[in-house]
Amino acid sequence: MTLVKFKPTHELSHIEKRLRKFFEDFDSPFSGDWGVKPFGGNAFTPRVDVTEDNDNLFVHAEVPGVDKNDIKINIVGDVLTISGEKKSEQKDENKNYYRIERNYGSFSRSFTLPSEVIVDKISADYNSGVLNITLPKTEAAKIVEKQIEIK
Repeated sequence: MTLVKFKPTHELSHIEKRLRKFFEDFDSPFSGDWGVKPFGGNAFTPRVDVTEDNDNLFVHAEVPGVDKNDIKINIVGDVLTISGEKKSEQKDENKNYYRIERNYGSFSRSFTLPSEVIVDKISADYNSGVLNITLPKTEAAKIVEKQIEIK
């Protein structure tokens, strides 16, 4: 009987290869040009936080490197849409590019608002690459809290 030495790293390399193959197979249906790019793809997609307090909804979108004149905010019914374009820098033919990771292009994000807002009082400001939108709620949408006495 031959004694075989156990090599845990050898076993792990097989598992790593199987996992890599699994994720490649899983990702392949999504790798075609479907018009939608996932986060981390080549398209620029701003990250967004949507929060609220009793009086307002707040939308904070990270749009670094985008000029505020290239951003459009629309609201139709209860859907808020933020769209725009992050323009790419011109490549200099005299430079060697070793890595290009920043994403550029048109973007559009739409959100269904969780409550009614006063459209005429919506405000937006842009500071340090963050777009901040304040959407005042209607009186009917505000949370009214009342203590009920038990008789």
